Parts: sequence; structure tokens; C-alpha cells
Amino acid sequence: MESPQKDAITGTALFKKSDFSFVEDFNQIIELILTGNNSDAVGKSVAQLEEKFENAKQVLDSLPGLQYTKEEQEALLAEELKVLERKKIQLQSYKQWIVPDF
Repeated sequence: MESPQKDAITGTALFKKSDFSFVEDFNQIIELILTGNNSDAVGKSVAQLEEKFENAKQVLDSLPGLQYTKEEQEALLAEELKVLERKKIQLQSYKQWIVPDF
């Protein structure tokens, strides 16, 4: 499996929900083990599952903000929302200025 794709703007990894769904892979490995016919197929399936785990780990490691607790994230969000509100008010103020024609 290749490395996760990156968003061109944010640089964070893009992923699908299926990137974090491992049940089918486990079932396939269990079925292969139970049939006991092909140890190469079991090894290949296990290797693919390990790659899928590694890909999921890379995606999670690339997500911004994971170094913060939920409370810290909420505090940062609240602070940024205050900044946004101040900037909206400032923008409205600038829009009211009359610029003379030259």
C-alpha cells in the first residue's frame, strides 16, 4: 500500500473510512487459516493488513492538533473564534469608510 495522499492546501493526509476498517481483513485471514490450504496466502494477507495498519497510523500521525488534549483544543478553538469575531467587526468597520475619488 502506498503512503496516504496529502491535501494540497493543508498538507494533511486524505483518507476514506475504509482505510480504518479492518474487520474484512481479519475475516479473510481467519478463513484462510481455517481452510489451512495455503500458508503463502495467509502470509500475504497478514502483510497487507500490516501495511493497512501502517497507512492508518501515518494518517493519524499527520492530523494536526493531536498533541493537544480535548480541553486544550476547545480552548484554542474558543480563542480563534474570538479572533475571527474581532476581524469580522474590523472588516465591517473598514467597509463603512468612504474612500474619496481621485
